Amino acid sequence: MRVGPDDEGSGAALEAAVAAVAQLDPAPDGVLLSGDLAEHARPDEYERVRKLVAPLPVPVWALPGNHDDLDELRRWFDTPTSAVACGGLRLVCCDSTVPGSDAGAFGAERLGLLEQALAEQPSAPVIVAMHHPPIDIGVEFADAIGLPREDRVGLARLLDAHPQVQLVVAGHVHRGAVGRLGSRPVFTCPSVWRQGALDLRPGAPMRLSDEGPAVALHVLVEGELVSHVRPV
Repeated sequence: MRVGPDDEGSGAALEAAVAAVAQLDPAPDGVLLSGDLAEHARPDEYERVRKLVAPLPVPVWALPGNHDDLDELRRWFDTPTSAVACGGLRLVCCDSTVPGSDAGAFGAERLGLLEQALAEQPSAPVIVAMHHPPIDIGVEFADAIGLPREDRVGLARLLDAHPQVQLVVAGHVHRGAVGRLGSRPVFTCPSVWRQGALDLRPGAPMRLSDEGPAVALHVLVEGELVSHVRPV
């Protein structure tokens, strides 16, 4: 989110996304903002996002992204440090950010916190959420600032040991994509503003595409999780 005449349509895009989600029937049990709520981590940017999502009649949770300041983010949004109930699911939010870096990390301390959260209710279905995808999507500039491969190994091992984890969701790459970490599916959420270009050529520069904005909708159907992408 940017504020001012140079916001490049980010405010209008978020407003449209909120309107689309508010019209869903039945209403979702909650909304997760997958990080990078602010461009420069300024208070006025967070205030603007907070006002735009205020019409949502459901709980709203926020993940920190590489553009966010965690302390400032927490002033304006609920940023869970453990699991929260969301309908018939548990949502476990993880911080994958590294201050001053666009890339992420998921070391021993964060693995320990996730393991603790998963052990609390081992029979309840879980979505694990983080900003940085623990997979490559094939877009070189995006994959270069994801989670390091060594961090993915420990995360995959932990998730494989907890069969109640149905899905890992992430943001960061501005594209809807599906992959797998160990035995667990991974879903990257599209952007409600502009998508990253699907350019699979080695060395391709970072650029945005003219693909339209979208939100993701995750639905528990007879105990199994199904993910939809809804254009807005």
